[in-house]
Amino acid sequence: MALGRSLTTAPSGVNATVVQVEANVGAGLPGTYVVGLPDASITESRDRIKTAVMNSSLAWPKTKVIISLSPASVRKSGSHIDLAMAVAVLAAQTKDRDFRSRAAATMFLGEVALDGSLVPVTGVLPALLAARDHGVGDVVIPAGNLAEAGLMEQPRVHLATHMRDIVAWLDGLMELDQAPLGLDLDVGDHPDMRDVVGQPEARFAAEVAAAGGHHMMMLGPPGSGKSMIAQRLPGLLPPLDEQQRIEATVVHSVAGRTFNGAVLRAPFVAPHHSVSRAALLGGGSGNPMPGAVSLAHHGVLFLDEVSEIPASTLDTLRTPLECGSVRIVRSRQDITFPARFQLVMAANPCRCGAEQPTECTCTGAARASYLTNLSGPLRDRLDLVVRTHAKGSVLVNTGEEATAPIAERVREARRRQASRWSRAGLRDTVNATVDPHRMRREFPASEEAMAYLGVFLADGVVSQRGVDRALKLSWTLCDLDGGTRPDLDHVARALELRGTTGVEVAA
Repeated sequence: MALGRSLTTAPSGVNATVVQVEANVGAGLPGTYVVGLPDASITESRDRIKTAVMNSSLAWPKTKVIISLSPASVRKSGSHIDLAMAVAVLAAQTKDRDFRSRAAATMFLGEVALDGSLVPVTGVLPALLAARDHGVGDVVIPAGNLAEAGLMEQPRVHLATHMRDIVAWLDGLMELDQAPLGLDLDVGDHPDMRDVVGQPEARFAAEVAAAGGHHMMMLGPPGSGKSMIAQRLPGLLPPLDEQQRIEATVVHSVAGRTFNGAVLRAPFVAPHHSVSRAALLGGGSGNPMPGAVSLAHHGVLFLDEVSEIPASTLDTLRTPLECGSVRIVRSRQDITFPARFQLVMAANPCRCGAEQPTECTCTGAARASYLTNLSGPLRDRLDLVVRTHAKGSVLVNTGEEATAPIAERVREARRRQASRWSRAGLRDTVNATVDPHRMRREFPASEEAMAYLGVFLADGVVSQRGVDRALKLSWTLCDLDGGTRPDLDHVARALELRGTTGVEVAA
């Protein structure tokens, strides 16, 4: 009897559990058996790894092989376990103690092709985080997953392209390439705000939204620039810091979207208006996958043609907008996906898209029912409601401000916010996420401005949540102006940007 060991992981949402793989080669009829709650993809890999080992000119046992995945109470899924199972079987056949001990202390991630080459897999970054927390010193991954390895200094990440190279490394005959530390943080070009001609109100609203992390809705006729402005909003946001890059890349890694590189700047996610609830929030059978709200973590979620999205789907956004996460509960699973994003929505003024009511061809009933899928509680969570216009637009760019100077003003406003909330002992860095109760209590606007807000609240024009969001918005306007405390002008402008003083969400 011979026993070989290696390490791998079992994914669970954006987290991973370290799994010990044990392979026992002993007497019995030839065959390979996998135990420890494997799913179908792991069970089917038995013949694949056997063929890969033999095609790599390596020996496969001619007796009974039992592969155990521990802890046995955790369900295992994913083809990334292929490599760890193959290495454990090879370790069970060798008498080299160094080979066996090195294999037992190393985590292996990778799908094995029939010729023995390694195929990139999803969920590498969560596995690296689990390895770091578990004290694993070395991890071997496919070279195709290099992009995720550069985000972390520990553990040591080795890159391999074929099983023969891994066996030679375990034998001490060669060294595998190590993933370089650090990343090229050049995020490349992105759409520029100078391409948006005209629309000064919407451009300013985008600047305010970026400065304070506020949610925004744009209403305007087709072709008036709503999508263009939304696509350029991530370029106004500050670069992601190290922790934000890791958090965003973890989500994209689980979804299999990191083969072309890690997430280095604010992501922009724009699902089609036919998006389902599961695609928006996340879910699915087996191991749930993150949805659009999680893929937009630390970035922008853009919902165009929002009038076409069912109310039941839109209302599912209310919880992640407040909590910054999505919790998916199954009979034996409880998975939380991060979802701290900026929501940007866009819609036409009515179904026919006419800018002026006098030009509208919709029936009265159709006009009255338009955007009724946008519930009151969800509308209340929109900090800015702005209109775009087709009339009055210009044909040629006449010197519109580019992204760079706007982004610099946004960064300066965010520096003021971060400094203020840090001095107050808060972890929040943007106004939109600060606890509203503490803001009203410790960081109110001027006395006249608060009285002005009180009038709107007493008249029922705005809700209590609306007051809180108007106060947060006024702080962002104050930060952009370089002030120390919001005054009456800031509050009045905040209410106007929220659509309280004349701009309604529904046409």
